[in-house]
Amino acid sequence: MASLHGLGHLPLISQLRLMSIPSASSPLTPHGPGFRFVDHFALGPTPSESPRGTATFHLSPTLSVFADHFPGNPIMPAALLLEHAAQAAGILWMSLAQNSDTPSNSPLFVAGVDTLRILGPGLPGDTLHTEVELLKEFGSLAQFQFETRSVQKTITKGRLTLSRQLKA
Repeated sequence: MASLHGLGHLPLISQLRLMSIPSASSPLTPHGPGFRFVDHFALGPTPSESPRGTATFHLSPTLSVFADHFPGNPIMPAALLLEHAAQAAGILWMSLAQNSDTPSNSPLFVAGVDTLRILGPGLPGDTLHTEVELLKEFGSLAQFQFETRSVQKTITKGRLTLSRQLKA
């Protein structure tokens, strides 16, 4: 993932533009409160680069998923780590739609997981920091690269494709 500006070198907070803090009245994603995996999102300073941003999500020890995955040794399920990255990519893409003819509130769907590497666990109490970068758009599809880290380690990295259309 050479083109990602690794999270070991996170931009200074002053270089980021915080989009919003989600609330019940203005969430960052269209998901219900029990399926939102982004607490904050900030657009990166990218005047001459591919659009990118950073999402954070705190893995509160009280998340219900930790009770059953796995009792006595809780970890965040890989599918939900991927969902976190997909939501981060969707927020980035929706933020770009604010400057286009595409409605920023149109639903987005995961169309493909091109690569996914699970490099470590997401543990109760961790705060995930996921950097997403838009690689390319083609019609109703967009491909993103992502890397998720906690303070101590890289947790996931990969590429995924989102779609503005749900194919049956």
